[in-house]
Amino acid sequence: MSIRQFLDHPARVATLCLVFLAATLVLNGNLWRLWGLHRDFDHLSAQIIQTTQSTRTLEAQLKQAKDPNFIERQARDRLDLAGEHDLVFVFADE
Repeated sequence: MSIRQFLDHPARVATLCLVFLAATLVLNGNLWRLWGLHRDFDHLSAQIIQTTQSTRTLEAQLKQAKDPNFIERQARDRLDLAGEHDLVFVFADE
């Protein structure tokens, strides 16, 4: 079959062009890079969602930490402090 006969069939020419295009994309590495970009996009999107949730949690904790009642409760619980009108009992170890 000569080239002239091959070129007379548009479907064959289109198929050859598609094969050439696919081979060029694969050998050039563009498909691999595109896949990598999609993977990176998904990873970054997940990180953005996680960071947004973490930011909301920290904002809620910051709002709570500004409350004087919360500060007093934390001081009593963590540092074993007592309030002005609290009774403190001290027991001997013996």
